[in-house]
Amino acid sequence: MPRSIKISIQVKSVLILAVVVLLATTAGGWFYYAATRDILRHADHQQAGQLASGLALSAAPALAEDNVVSLHTLVNELLTKPKVQSAAVLDRNGRTVAYAERAATGFQRIRAVTQSPSLSYETHIGDAFLEVGQPVLTPAPDGQRSQLVGGVRLVLDTRPTAAMLAGLQREVSMVGALVVLLAIPLGQLLVWRVVAVPIRRLVEATRLLAQGDLSARVHTRRNDEIGALASSFDTMAGELQASQAQLRLANESLERKVAERTADLERANIRLREEMSEKEDFLRAVSHDLNAPLRNIAGMATMISVRHRQQLPEEVIARLQRIQANVDAGTDLLTELLELSRVKTRPQRRSMVHFRELLEDLRGTFEYELKAKGIELSIHEPMPTLWAERNRMRQVFQNLIDNAIKYMVIQADARIEVRYRPVGDMHEFHVTDNGPGVAPEDQERIFHVFRRAAGASQAGVPGKGVGLALVRSIAQNYDGRAWVQSQLGHGSDFCFALNARRTAPGGENPFDHQTTDKTEFADAGHPAVD
Repeated sequence: MPRSIKISIQVKSVLILAVVVLLATTAGGWFYYAATRDILRHADHQQAGQLASGLALSAAPALAEDNVVSLHTLVNELLTKPKVQSAAVLDRNGRTVAYAERAATGFQRIRAVTQSPSLSYETHIGDAFLEVGQPVLTPAPDGQRSQLVGGVRLVLDTRPTAAMLAGLQREVSMVGALVVLLAIPLGQLLVWRVVAVPIRRLVEATRLLAQGDLSARVHTRRNDEIGALASSFDTMAGELQASQAQLRLANESLERKVAERTADLERANIRLREEMSEKEDFLRAVSHDLNAPLRNIAGMATMISVRHRQQLPEEVIARLQRIQANVDAGTDLLTELLELSRVKTRPQRRSMVHFRELLEDLRGTFEYELKAKGIELSIHEPMPTLWAERNRMRQVFQNLIDNAIKYMVIQADARIEVRYRPVGDMHEFHVTDNGPGVAPEDQERIFHVFRRAAGASQAGVPGKGVGLALVRSIAQNYDGRAWVQSQLGHGSDFCFALNARRTAPGGENPFDHQTTDKTEFADAGHPAVD
């Protein structure tokens, strides 16, 4: 794109002033020249008329007396007048009686005199001569009508007038050019003082203001538009300076508040981490302290039932077996609670998890339960590969599939389907079954620890109410969520979503560097739960 030529306002103003002065001078000079031309031409016509009238009065007696000599003397005397080129006297029949002509002037008679002597006229011969004709009358006695005795013809040389006009035109042109030449520097000086200097001050102040110098002012005292603009600029700059001062004070106050809130949050985070650590230590201690007597109880019950089975009645043996089962259930519950507490406090080492392989591995894990209830497990494509904790992802799907299997009733077309789809910036997974479904009032509560669907215990479905709480906790660890969509009698769709940013390499939490593997989760006698 061609670069446009920059023309300052001073140059533009001078050019406009020069054009205005030139137009005004040209118009004034033209009007002056036209008026002078009309005056000079009118003077020529008036002079020619006066000379013709004088010649007619002088020639009247000579024509009446037919005195040709006197007539020749009259026309020759008339040639002594300036500008008179030729003079002629005619009789009443139009014949030339006397004629005289100035020699060596370049005038040539271009036509014969054909007008009637009785006519009074003025006509131009070319551009240089003016011909005037008047009748010659003699007064009649006793107040009778004047009689025509002849006529006069007079030719004036108008070239001196033309030369005077040409000189006048040159003088007007020179004066106009001089006026324009004088007006340009004078106009430039006036524009510089009156327009350019204040505008340049305003531009400089604007540049300083744009660079952040809010103290820039124009300080121009004028009663015109430029003064109003400068005053508005100074007012705006003052308001901006005041606003900046207020903003600086507000920022300082805000920074102090942010620093205070940050310190408060840091202290709260420290307390929270300490409380979480204490909670984990407490759960570990409780798990260890409770597991030890439970294991002792289980060991004693097993020993009694083995050593004294023959001596004990069947009712005692059954109660010993019930003790053993309750001990196992309590031990599993303690292990699951400990695992739930570690989801947020003890992140595991991440790797690229191929969800198709993980689900196929789980298909083998649940092979017996699936065959026992005649359930078809379908894993739909596509399945993603994400940067995540493999064991946590396995726990999520294991709990959801196990939950679907436990609640599935025996039916001909029992099925469980696992699907994936990207939704915006989330990875969304669905585990869908055609089981009995979940009542609307239970769809939120079942994700809380120890909360199970109404009627689960009466239906004999095993469980402790920890699995779905673990699923939601793991999803929240990835800035996601877990929920269920279901209608009674029409199956359930358990869903969880993981944030795409958190499942990409580098998307860990700030504390995820405290990674560990599952062997770190094992206390004495308590292997980690997958």
